[in-house]
Amino acid sequence: MKRFLSVILAAAMLLFVLAACGSNNEPSAPTSTTGAPASTVSQSDTTPADTTRSDGLPAYTGGPAELRFGWWGNDDRAKITNDVIAKFMEAYPEIKVTGEPNGGTSDHFAIIDTQLQSNNAPDLMQLGGNWPDYKQYLQPLNDYLGKQLMINTAETFDQTALIPATLDENLYCVSLGTNTLVLAYNKTMIEKAGVALPKDNMTWDELKAYGEEFKGKLPAGVFPFVDNSTNTANYLSYFYTQQGTDLWTNDEGGKSYATVDSAKKWLQLWADYRAEGLIPDADTTATYAETGPDSSALVAGKAAIGMIWTNQVAAYQAAMTDTLGATTLPKGGKPSYVIQMSQYIGINKASKNLEAAALFVNYFVTSPEAGAILGTNRGVPCSPVVRKAISASATPIDAAVYHIYDAVADRTVPQGPNLPNDQEFVTELQLLGQSVAYGKVTVDQGAADLQALIERMISKK
Repeated sequence: MKRFLSVILAAAMLLFVLAACGSNNEPSAPTSTTGAPASTVSQSDTTPADTTRSDGLPAYTGGPAELRFGWWGNDDRAKITNDVIAKFMEAYPEIKVTGEPNGGTSDHFAIIDTQLQSNNAPDLMQLGGNWPDYKQYLQPLNDYLGKQLMINTAETFDQTALIPATLDENLYCVSLGTNTLVLAYNKTMIEKAGVALPKDNMTWDELKAYGEEFKGKLPAGVFPFVDNSTNTANYLSYFYTQQGTDLWTNDEGGKSYATVDSAKKWLQLWADYRAEGLIPDADTTATYAETGPDSSALVAGKAAIGMIWTNQVAAYQAAMTDTLGATTLPKGGKPSYVIQMSQYIGINKASKNLEAAALFVNYFVTSPEAGAILGTNRGVPCSPVVRKAISASATPIDAAVYHIYDAVADRTVPQGPNLPNDQEFVTELQLLGQSVAYGKVTVDQGAADLQALIERMISKK
């Protein structure tokens, strides 16, 4: 338990250090502020004493209210989220909350986009690093800090976690936790193949050599790696940063350093993997969307190693009988590992019950009771109080996750912004990747198309 606490506290301190260590060559936190919103301290200093109830929760001053909360995730996430909703309604019986799980990430944002256009979006929305794309719909939260939202002190919430959610000195959403990318591997499968488990911090060449080492020892139809070339933008962005050609930065108010050369190197790397049988063929890859355990070649036993988020490791393990392990993404070039905000929760500014919505956000991210239910499903909690509360129930999966935080500590960079129109970019990136995998376009043409896609997303900013 002491080890668990020390690691999560170290992760929290890492976030503080990263927020202060940006350079011109690395993505940085929003340049409009260098800390928590300016109103945070002043609001906490002037908060009336009677705004806190005897149970420590902030008081509700409104009448009966109804809220809707939309999120993405699997059935496990839906269950624990609804369990927290039930606990919240026990604490605030005047407020009714209806959960709206929207399936995978792409489905969620398609639904949210449609709801926003039809003025029927939920009061509370789960968002990702693409939250700036939704800024126009979000209620600034500064006026609730120290009142309904008790996240304005370091004792209740990591203050550096407010920085990536702040623009123009306004806090627009609240982090639901931190996470990072890992290579999850089927430990059982690799051990049966008689191969040593993968080491942390291998180079790209070492990782490829490792796959070549046990490719012939795997059962027929099973491959060393999942094809993670274009199913998300995260691995690609990681590689671009290593190349010194960051996909998108805060420089000069928003600037991309992406090049056709980096696009070609990335697509060629995966084309070589495909040609050498290190990843599945195009048809097999197209079968698995890689949006979660239910659509994963790793879980299906078609591949031994695949890239996922640390907060997904437990769900992937629960979907498998084989044992999972986790190692780092390959190193090379410039530092590019990000310990980032996993997801955010924002309040729809069209909500008719803003105070009630703010109280729900507060309960979700600062209540030990909520934290005990949610665990690390959405990432490492940003509340020190919640982290302490869940430390006693740390699992071997938790230990594996925090091992990654330690292993990459010397090659981390601050979290940068997502490319504008991020979800549209991801959707079109997947189609582009399929065109290359099926041989409909060459790597050279695919690289040119990828650069054009990046530039088109930026032009729509």
